[in-house]
Amino acid sequence: MQRLPEIVVLGLALFAGCGDDSAAAPDDAGAEFEAAGETTGETDAGADLPAEVETEADVPGDTPAETPAEAGDGGPCVDECPVATGIPWGCRRRFLYGVNYAWRHFVGDFGGIPAWGQTGVAGDRANYRADLQRMHDHGASVIRWWMFPDFRGAGILFDGDENPTGLGPTTLDDLAAALELAAETDLYLMLCLFSFDNFRPSREEYGVAIPGIAPLVRDEARRRRLLEQVVRPLARAAQADPHHDRLIAWDVINEPEWAMTGPSPYGDEDYDPNGELEAVTHAQMETFVAETIAVLRAESEALITVGGTAWKWAHAWTRVDLDFYQIHMYDWINRWWPYSNPPATYGLTDKPVVMGEFPMGDLTAGVTYDMVVDSWWSNGYAGALSWMYDGADEGSLDLVAGFAARHPCETRY
Repeated sequence: MQRLPEIVVLGLALFAGCGDDSAAAPDDAGAEFEAAGETTGETDAGADLPAEVETEADVPGDTPAETPAEAGDGGPCVDECPVATGIPWGCRRRFLYGVNYAWRHFVGDFGGIPAWGQTGVAGDRANYRADLQRMHDHGASVIRWWMFPDFRGAGILFDGDENPTGLGPTTLDDLAAALELAAETDLYLMLCLFSFDNFRPSREEYGVAIPGIAPLVRDEARRRRLLEQVVRPLARAAQADPHHDRLIAWDVINEPEWAMTGPSPYGDEDYDPNGELEAVTHAQMETFVAETIAVLRAESEALITVGGTAWKWAHAWTRVDLDFYQIHMYDWINRWWPYSNPPATYGLTDKPVVMGEFPMGDLTAGVTYDMVVDSWWSNGYAGALSWMYDGADEGSLDLVAGFAARHPCETRY
């Protein structure tokens, strides 16, 4: 936090302050599509203060010196360095900056995978805390963390007909531990519920049954069971948690376009589903996303987004109730939809745009991490989360830290 002028400090003393500123199987087997950078079917992956009080924001364009806002705990507070096109949370508007965790154990972080001896966050707090602290120390303020990218873990329970019956025995404990650790390490979480990976057909791997999600998405009654038995109690528990303010956003699903087939109704290119997935139509996926959002809205105050695959499907989620758009960027995307273009080039002007995945290193030959993030900063994007922490070397993490060091206030909630 920047040091405030003495007049601001005196003004703040008159009011309530802001909220806290503050096993016999290969490990993670089945995460093939998510390794080293998800690349398509190639795969991914100052209220009430005197008017004369002003602060300056080191952001492009003119930014109001005072930002009336309500802190998460209630009461007015001052945003010392609001970002014009950032994402608001509590009383702060920031460039939503950090990394994709995205997992310590693919599918195992929330609920564990008992058959493989993998525990979730609550059962391995020290290691998870060390990871989070390292991300924080390298400049991350927000981390995108995957929950149920497929159903191999014990995070969600199913009956013999592959209908969801509820959350696993440790899932809520793992959620609570993740939120608590986020508070301890001064991080904010974007929890990604599902992924295109869920759309692989039902199968068994290394003795673990893995139901597919496509039959649930297509069937109204089964879809409702997933929402009521899983999404609703999860969101309700997150909101009731004492550290609920550390959940900045829900990401409904990662790159759903890879599991969609047919034409786009909103002028984008036709969908080109990955051949290993059981694809659904745009209408079916949109219904699933919209209904999930409705449940999250009813139970949680966190923001909501969808992890869109690429600019060629930029409008896929423009008709659902999102707080901000999210697009992913890799070399194959940049060849046709360059990183240097502002969001308006792609027709997204009604909501902020966060770049939710991009390489933690060079985007392509001659295009460095710094060039990409600096371009997004200057072109009015609202955030950037690089891919990914697991396996990142110190040099890559130092790149993340470098941008945060250049914008120490504007990237830290």
